Amino acid sequence: MLATHYFTSAQVRSDLERQHLKGEVKKLTEKEYNGSGDSLMWKSVSNFNDTGNQVDFYTYSPEDALLSKSIYNYNDSTGKLVDIKRFKADGTLNVKTTCKYDMKGNLIEENNYDPQNVLFMTAKSHFDMKGNRTVKDCMNEYGILFLKTNYKYDKKGHNIEEREYDSHHSLKFTTSYDYENFDRSGNWRRRTTYKNDNPTSVTIREIEYN
Repeated sequence: MLATHYFTSAQVRSDLERQHLKGEVKKLTEKEYNGSGDSLMWKSVSNFNDTGNQVDFYTYSPEDALLSKSIYNYNDSTGKLVDIKRFKADGTLNVKTTCKYDMKGNLIEENNYDPQNVLFMTAKSHFDMKGNRTVKDCMNEYGILFLKTNYKYDKKGHNIEEREYDSHHSLKFTTSYDYENFDRSGNWRRRTTYKNDNPTSVTIREIEYN
């Protein structure tokens, strides 16, 4: 069973809930194949603690060589994510991301720093009443917008479309997702990604439960 913690009202949802993962997920492995689904491009592994929050994230090459590692740090009293440290394969720090929240516990701002602790990108997000991110604005170190992404969801909360715009508000890409092969807990195990209606990748999931 997931451990019960009494956080402040601002801690609305765990990482499992934000990622629309149902049940007591312990480990999530995702294998990303090319658009035809016959060539593995990379693999990722996410581990979750007993409160439903993600503790780390690893990426691997098709040959199973480590590419990167991310460590998630949480506030003990609120349960909210404080920062993410992303490391290269050799263990050196690549990026540190710090997090800011609104009164509802939505992650509204992510500030990204290089290994010298110099800010190089800020992402600001807006959310709907269900806690789904609807808009993300990415700005450079000078606060100038260079990418805007709009999100669309189905009735089950799955992200089904992303529209990316440049700084001139011109549409760059439309990414859409199809989900299938759901397990007994209601989690999808196969997702096809399309860029401008062309299939670009197939993601296969392996889910380990507590």
